[in-house]
Amino acid sequence: MIACTITYAISQFLHLQQGYWAVFTVLIVMQASVGATAGMAADRLVATVAGALLGGVAVFVTPQEPLAIGIALICVVGFSSFVAARVPRLRNAGLTAAIVMLTHSAAVPVEIFVIDRIAEITLGGVVGVLASLFILPTRSRTMVLERFGSALDVMAQILRTLASAVEKGEPVSASQANIALRQSLMATEALLTDAQRERAFWLTKEGISEAIPRSLWRIRNDMTYVSHIVETPFPPAIVEAIGPQAGGVLEAQARFAEACGRALRAGGEIDPEVLSAGDGAFEAAFSTLQRSEAAQSMDFSETGRLFGLDFTLRRMRQNFLDLADRIRESKVS
Repeated sequence: MIACTITYAISQFLHLQQGYWAVFTVLIVMQASVGATAGMAADRLVATVAGALLGGVAVFVTPQEPLAIGIALICVVGFSSFVAARVPRLRNAGLTAAIVMLTHSAAVPVEIFVIDRIAEITLGGVVGVLASLFILPTRSRTMVLERFGSALDVMAQILRTLASAVEKGEPVSASQANIALRQSLMATEALLTDAQRERAFWLTKEGISEAIPRSLWRIRNDMTYVSHIVETPFPPAIVEAIGPQAGGVLEAQARFAEACGRALRAGGEIDPEVLSAGDGAFEAAFSTLQRSEAAQSMDFSETGRLFGLDFTLRRMRQNFLDLADRIRESKVS
């Protein structure tokens, strides 16, 4: 409301002929965050300039007769739609071109009419961005970090569920939780583009490393693989030999995931020792199991599951360490 009022007042002060387009632009570009608003404003400005120039050229070369204007309008809109299908940010260019062609007055030179339309859209975009920046601003970067932190909290819950199942030798299914986690990461990656725009437009000094979501995806994939391995309980002899130790590793990784989430939200250091809490005990238990009679009597599939669990836990540990490094690189810590 405030942004629309300011835009209308400025358009009247500047004597813009169709100042209502500036007000419409404010309503269109205002989004939930500063980065999203800036991105929308930039896309609309680019589309407006392209559409206004295209419409202006069409008005200049088209005879002022209904049939000629109709044919030119079809050609312009068709060409704009073709380009927009390949360059999505130009999706409003056809609309702007059509407006220029249909509302242009013969009493106003084409170039002045085109400049006025670009000025109106630019005014609306600038006011929209400034309003989102100074009136109850919500930073895309803050939203992304909060979402990533929430994803890490979900990871910690899944890891604890897996830890309990491995330790007790019970069946477990985390497929639904993993699917929800995947959807959450996909939605957050979409917001990451807005956060990057904030930095590109100098609306914030700090960015977010693109490697953070890649690390989270690798951890999520590791967790999915562990879920598949342990959804069927190991034989009692294996559970007795390494169950508590493997559960301890998963519990340590859950605590580390929560520590990374806190660092993303509020900063602070991430202690790598948290992640190493159960490694020594698991390695010792696994080594002892390899030399035991129980290991010699295991069939091929159980042996594959056992070594798959060991490998995936090691890989997930490294991916968590990589995640912590990427958080530090983003100057979150």
